[in-house]
Amino acid sequence: MVRIELAALREGFQRMALTPSAEALDLDPGVFEDIRVELALTYENGRLLVQLWAGATATLECDRTLELFKQPIEGTYSLFYAPPGVAVRRDDVEEIRELHAADRFVDLTDVVRDTLLLAIPMRKVKPGAESIPIPTQFGAPEEPEPEEPPIDPRWEALKKLRNL
Repeated sequence: MVRIELAALREGFQRMALTPSAEALDLDPGVFEDIRVELALTYENGRLLVQLWAGATATLECDRTLELFKQPIEGTYSLFYAPPGVAVRRDDVEEIRELHAADRFVDLTDVVRDTLLLAIPMRKVKPGAESIPIPTQFGAPEEPEPEEPPIDPRWEALKKLRNL
């Protein structure tokens, strides 16, 4: 889990660096490793601005060769937490959530997980795989049809009778 304890925050700007495990983010540890999260937090008057960067090394399957390869991925996201009923409009954040006076922490697990999942490229191509030719024919090669042997001219007359 990625949680920020509100009691531990001081007023103003601060940075945090975290290294959660894939299991803590409910991600597949066979796919995600070396997860890093960097947070830039601004906490003032019961409001919290969270700007996060998440990065990891992902084991992906190449769409062209079906081979596994590792690729670094990264993504960013920003959230603004404000007390309920406070009209807040910010163009620099993707999401606004409520922050109640009784809240002891904010949970960023889902945000970090989603940021990493969305950072996986739609088209996963292993480096160097673009130059590998794609096979377009499968199975045993077709044998050419044998040519018909020349017809004995003596049978031509009988062949004409059959076609009548």
